[in-house]
Amino acid sequence: MGQTKEQKKALKEMNLKTQRTKKHKWVRYLLLAVVAVIAAYLVYYLIRYNFYDHYRDYLTDYTVEEGTEFKAATDSENSVEGYTLAAESTSLKLYVQINTGNIAVYDKRTGETIYSNPPGADEDGIANTTNKAYLKSQLILDYFNTQRMENTFDSYTQAAQLGQIEAQSIENGVRIVYTFGDTTAATGIVPIYINKDVLEEVLSKMDSAAEKFSRKKFVQSDEDENLMVMLENTQKGVSQVRRLNEYFTKAGWTKEDYEREMSAVDVEGSVPITFKVPIDYTVRDDYLEATVYMKGVEENGGGAIHNIQMLNFFGAAGKEETGYILVPNGSGSIINFNNGKGTARSGNDYSEYIYGIDPMVADYTVREKTTSAKLPLFGIFRENSGILATIESGASLANVSAGVAGDVNEYNNVYTTFTLRGNDTLAMFGTTGSEAKLPIVETDFYDTPLCVRYTILTGDNNGYAGAANYYRDRLIREGRLKASGSETGDIKLYYDVISGVEETKYFLGTQYRGLTAMTTFEEAGEIAKDLKDSGVTNQVVNLQGWSGGGYYHDTLGKIKVPGKLGGKSDLEELSNELKAMGGTLYVDCAFQKVSEVSSRYSASNETSRYYGTGYIGEFGEVSPATLRQTSSLGYDENIYYLVSPKFLVRYTESFVDKITDFDVSGISLRDLGNELHSDKRRTNVIDREQALQVVKSQLQKMKDTGKNMMFNSGNDYSFAYADDIVNAPLTDNAYPAVDAAVPFYEMLIHGCIDYSGNAVNLGNTTDTDEIILSLIENGASPHFILTKEAATKMKMTGLNKLYSTEYDGWKESAVDIWRRTNEVLSKVSGAYITDYKQISDGVSVTAYSNGIRIYVNHTDTAVSVDSITVGPKNYAIGG
Repeated sequence: MGQTKEQKKALKEMNLKTQRTKKHKWVRYLLLAVVAVIAAYLVYYLIRYNFYDHYRDYLTDYTVEEGTEFKAATDSENSVEGYTLAAESTSLKLYVQINTGNIAVYDKRTGETIYSNPPGADEDGIANTTNKAYLKSQLILDYFNTQRMENTFDSYTQAAQLGQIEAQSIENGVRIVYTFGDTTAATGIVPIYINKDVLEEVLSKMDSAAEKFSRKKFVQSDEDENLMVMLENTQKGVSQVRRLNEYFTKAGWTKEDYEREMSAVDVEGSVPITFKVPIDYTVRDDYLEATVYMKGVEENGGGAIHNIQMLNFFGAAGKEETGYILVPNGSGSIINFNNGKGTARSGNDYSEYIYGIDPMVADYTVREKTTSAKLPLFGIFRENSGILATIESGASLANVSAGVAGDVNEYNNVYTTFTLRGNDTLAMFGTTGSEAKLPIVETDFYDTPLCVRYTILTGDNNGYAGAANYYRDRLIREGRLKASGSETGDIKLYYDVISGVEETKYFLGTQYRGLTAMTTFEEAGEIAKDLKDSGVTNQVVNLQGWSGGGYYHDTLGKIKVPGKLGGKSDLEELSNELKAMGGTLYVDCAFQKVSEVSSRYSASNETSRYYGTGYIGEFGEVSPATLRQTSSLGYDENIYYLVSPKFLVRYTESFVDKITDFDVSGISLRDLGNELHSDKRRTNVIDREQALQVVKSQLQKMKDTGKNMMFNSGNDYSFAYADDIVNAPLTDNAYPAVDAAVPFYEMLIHGCIDYSGNAVNLGNTTDTDEIILSLIENGASPHFILTKEAATKMKMTGLNKLYSTEYDGWKESAVDIWRRTNEVLSKVSGAYITDYKQISDGVSVTAYSNGIRIYVNHTDTAVSVDSITVGPKNYAIGG
């Protein structure tokens, strides 16, 4: 029997309902799946980026000794008139003058006294009132006030003259505690702001006339309903303030009550800007250490310390003295006393950041290309004694400045400035003029000890050469340099081999990144064999572009060796071949600079940020048009990001785990030994001292793999881990203030770490004789950059600046330069450089610990030195 019309209709509606139900279920399942995916990604994101703080495992803290009431040490004989003995070591006596904060160090070996401040400061014929105050100060603070304008406090006018210096006894020394700024208020002990209940309590203790007068002088504060504020007219009325102080005092109100009440008020400007800064002086053996522990620093009244200048004139030399200043400019420079350059511009002529300026606070515009200061030290040397100052803590925050007599005062001096917090400027849209820029300052200062050790050098240790010998011996004792082995032997030939380079390629109109093999691993082996057959006995190969992405490789948390270059097996075979020849293969790695073309890096999350704008640290090549270091110059790979120290450990630790599976001799670090930057993201500021702790911890992990380590232009903290250094600074930056370059960097490490300068085939000269003389003078091995293919194959990549690298074109020169340099330096390859003297312009002599002396003459005329004739453009060996 057939269905009725109504049954068919009901059945149809039932089917539609069933379909709708199924559809709704499918939609619900889809929504649930989407929510689950989003939730999973959110959890992944939070864990991978926001909550990741493994770097903190490598940060260290410090403790500060409790000071006690100052008690003078027993002095068998007062050696410095007007001063009190605070501590004594085997060689030194530390004296202090508490009311001024001055210290004096008496050297028991020579009878000489070194003062923190020139005793004749008041008689300076050039210095104005401000500069005389600086001459008499031990600390100078640059700070931001509540309007974020920068001001300066010096310890003489803002502490000593106000009677705000205290002394405490500490082990082996004394702590001087300065209170900077006028702590007395214009209103005496009567607070401008006072809690309503506290005021009522004070008024209740007054007689009726005093109570009535005082009550009228306070009104309800607009800032806080619980606060009463003194009338503005009353604050300016001397007689009214005097009467208020009289009434409050009779009511039992004290200065301590005033300080408590004002400190409790959260109103800008309610408390005068003051700072409490302690500095510890200790003496041990032959050195004085000056340390500001930031845990003891207090900021009041809304002021924020920006910089601390420490002991600007310790050991300063007067205009009548002879000697020189050593500064860490490139390889090292000396500035002669009274060289007449102090009038070139006001202030100090030389100023340089240790390890270079932090990129996260530097200007984008690059006006000159210079080598950064790689050693945290400076010195000042007279005829009979000298001072070697080494920055023991806080070096990455330090700037070294030096000046000569004749500009703002009559003294030659060198000192350290520490930057304690960053500042930035925000551009405000919709406004113009001065209001368009809003200055902002980091909330907290960097909590780290700021320590400088002043070693008093006498006898053979005096002068920059003696200082280098002394400091090298100390670094060896402390395990920061390895002692020399054999003093002779063939020097190394360093050469970078460019293996793979990625470039933009096209297939059927589609753009992609493709790898170009400039030198396969097999071809690199053939180059090494050819050089071996040509007589080169000691080769060091820095293999660049060996992993995925080529030279501008991807992050090394994962290691993939391209088959186009030969794969892992050919890489390991190359390493073993070089080892059999007596050489070393290093695989080149960049950890702190990640190219924009990286596919495994999250630039927005893992890159260091600027404090003010929050922009990420994105850099590139210097544009010849704008001079800004943000240009790709047409190639995306030239743009790079600075990896935040927070995430650096993720990549380095993963790399360490994986590189142990590769049978290669060494790891070459392109940037981990010379690049040091902070992360200014406001939710988690990581300063450079913290970044340095992270970097050193990762260097140790790499060293623990047992592989050799090579550094590119290594800073001093790389020395403890380095077997080789390439691109070491062989000269200084030609700053107007300096008088001569000295190889202080080389004097420290020669015989401990093998090194080379910049690549010969990309240098500024083609004069082979001059190249060889420079290498011999500096005790450096030759260095080249080579490829099997012609350099023209890289012209459409970011490496187009490497314009001449083909091995066949450079083989003859490389072998010749190595052979001729080796003839000389093989006699001293493992010896220490014990002395270096510039005899005259272009003529020098370098002395080694095995007695050999090498004379170099860069001039066109023969010269006679120590009864040895050195021909033009030539060298001679003596000793």
